[in-house]
Amino acid sequence: MVLQRDTLSEPSTSFQPEASYIFTHKAVFSELLQKVPCKYCTNCTLVIKQHHSMGYSTKMELLCESCHESYRSVFSSFLEEAKNSHDINSKLVSVFQSIGRGHAALKTFSSVLNMPTMDRKTFAKCMHNVSVKNKEVKKKTLEMSRQAAREAHVKVDASQKNQEIIYVSVSYDGTWQKRGHTSNPGLGIIIDILSGLVLDFEVLSKYCQNCVVAGRDMEVDSAEFYIWQK
Repeated sequence: MVLQRDTLSEPSTSFQPEASYIFTHKAVFSELLQKVPCKYCTNCTLVIKQHHSMGYSTKMELLCESCHESYRSVFSSFLEEAKNSHDINSKLVSVFQSIGRGHAALKTFSSVLNMPTMDRKTFAKCMHNVSVKNKEVKKKTLEMSRQAAREAHVKVDASQKNQEIIYVSVSYDGTWQKRGHTSNPGLGIIIDILSGLVLDFEVLSKYCQNCVVAGRDMEVDSAEFYIWQK
């Protein structure tokens, strides 16, 4: 495959995927609706009224200030029914976890933008939902990796094709989030020597935010905390 210089130097603008979320100031809604007449009274007094929030998902209602007719009310983010959680909450928790930040950083982010935030319990719930989703992705990815490694070994030795279990040579490697002895999380990896693919891995941590919060609320030495931790 040959790439021309122009292709490499100038990014293509022919395809730009539509954004799922955008930051919008409340005043923009008024600008959009200022010349839209109400279908009931024909006055151009439509407004979007904000009600309660579920984390970063806010319930908004379209109504007319003149005749007080309500058109419809919706949340600013859809609800993931399987998890009973709003999508934007899970997305933001995932983002802050990806950059190594937690609830405190998310709270600061909200205060700077003057936005409603989520409490620690909601954050922990969303973090759990993200963790469950990541485990599902991990399982599927490992299945694909193991199947590819198996095919590589069968290609070398066809006699292993019909064997349910085949024995392979592996190496083990480990790493930490940062250098030194101060890193809390660590990662262990099992690698197939022939294909170089990861067959399994395990993430361990000396620190648990949920345990810290629960210990502060229930006291670490209490029977209640002991039962909760088990």
